[in-house]
Amino acid sequence: MLLSIMGQMAFLLAHSPLVHSLGPSVCTPAAGSTVTPSLIKQVIVGLAPVMYGRVDPIIAPGKASAHVHLGMGSSNWSPFLDADSALNASCTSAQAKADKSAYWVPRLSFRSPQNGSYISVPATQEKVYYSSSMTTSDKIVAFPPGFQMLVGDPYKRDSTDSETTPLKGGGIYLGRDPGQGIPQPVQFTCPTADGSNPYAKQNRFANTGLGFPMANCDGYATGLRYDIYFPDCWDGKSPSDYTSGREFSSTASTKNNEQNCKAGWTHFPAMHMEVYWDIDGFARSGMWKPASDAWPFELAQGDPTGYGIHGDFFAGWDTDTLQTLIEECKTCDGDNEVDACLDPSVINTNDEMNACTVPSPVDEPIWGWLKNQPGCNTRQPGPQKAVQATCEEAGLSTPTTQHTDVPGWTYQGCYLDYVNYKRLLTGRSASLPSPVTPEWCAGFCSGTGTADQTQKDQTKKYKWMLLEYSYQCFCGNDDPQLVKTPSNTAVNGLVQGMCNSVCTADQTHICGGSNGGYSPASLYSTSSSKKEKRASHLHRHADAHDSSF
Repeated sequence: MLLSIMGQMAFLLAHSPLVHSLGPSVCTPAAGSTVTPSLIKQVIVGLAPVMYGRVDPIIAPGKASAHVHLGMGSSNWSPFLDADSALNASCTSAQAKADKSAYWVPRLSFRSPQNGSYISVPATQEKVYYSSSMTTSDKIVAFPPGFQMLVGDPYKRDSTDSETTPLKGGGIYLGRDPGQGIPQPVQFTCPTADGSNPYAKQNRFANTGLGFPMANCDGYATGLRYDIYFPDCWDGKSPSDYTSGREFSSTASTKNNEQNCKAGWTHFPAMHMEVYWDIDGFARSGMWKPASDAWPFELAQGDPTGYGIHGDFFAGWDTDTLQTLIEECKTCDGDNEVDACLDPSVINTNDEMNACTVPSPVDEPIWGWLKNQPGCNTRQPGPQKAVQATCEEAGLSTPTTQHTDVPGWTYQGCYLDYVNYKRLLTGRSASLPSPVTPEWCAGFCSGTGTADQTQKDQTKKYKWMLLEYSYQCFCGNDDPQLVKTPSNTAVNGLVQGMCNSVCTADQTHICGGSNGGYSPASLYSTSSSKKEKRASHLHRHADAHDSSF
């Protein structure tokens, strides 16, 4: 029987990923303030790392890219990414499940003042703003799947007035007013504990954020921030040719100071991506003395100046969802995240975002202390433009990430944790920012680890350990009551929905998995008995508890 019109509408509303009221309808002042925020058509989509690796499907399709990137979003981010594979990703590290786009920026590394070796700087926050709040007579539309953008020049090592026009009073210039010069779409922001602006003293462009700040960014819960602004106008010709047909909207020759694209061009939402890096951690640890040491941080392409900052975007949104967000979602001062406008069922939790990780397809060391930047990127301080690395690139390979025994510990299998809200192991635990891997967790749970202060502070000896969600380590002494997941049978040990999450700190190892309300956990024990006997014992526990499902 056909549904009535009202019945059809009710069905569609009930099954829509969008809630009936898209965002707040009224904004109220914050505690202690008399200022009422404005409702603005802008949302923030949280991001998390999906992979670190020499991957760049825009610049280096089908091969290893020249330098290491931090990739976020689609689990199919790879050298072979296309529109279909982006949309068909098994998961996304974006906050909105409908956003299977890929976003990437160059990794930031610390160069030791003592011996010149490199280690990765932890990325602590990643997010992207989508704004349609500008005054315009254009219709703002969603990005088509497969649309590509790149802003910034990886090989730039200096900045002159002929190349960009920084704003003397600070901020960022995007060419909205054509009389002001060439756009400046990339910069750094450096929050400091005392509120000072290091650019006012150390950068000839005053407050503009061009190049590295050459000072510690020690503001509370922040860090050195990449700011990447993407063009919002497209000529409609090629979604993949990132070198042309992309511009910023402008007030030139418009009525009422409207911010429009050229006639016949497509107007997208304005995108602004932020990535924070914890450079202050190296000062806190004593490895860097900001008052006396030279600036020790480099972009992955061997850039100690910061002028080579850049960012990439490969669209993979469900276009209906993004279009509705563009047209109807309003948040207070534009500072609300996308969960203010989407039903919780289509929002990834923080754990789900962090668990969506994949191993790099380039088989090379990129973690720990390294003699050189991966990809033969030598340090090129400029001011002349850098030369792209030309050494023979590492080939692509099928990742061999799998579970292996750790010295003193035996891998026992993949088991569900947090079933009926109960933890398998209830002793000590550790998580980010600790560099959790099977070996690190073993050192932590053994009570004898000396790799860092977190290990040194934990002196109790445990006989069980497990890893899950890519970055969590748990210890325990009581034999766990277990419900086993289907065994991992693939050669590379990656089976979707089971223990398939690579470790955030080292993507050559597995650190459990994510499966909604409970967590597949990589379980290890210190038992000296053969693995077959321990596995049989665990299976008996599993059989006894299968009825809980």
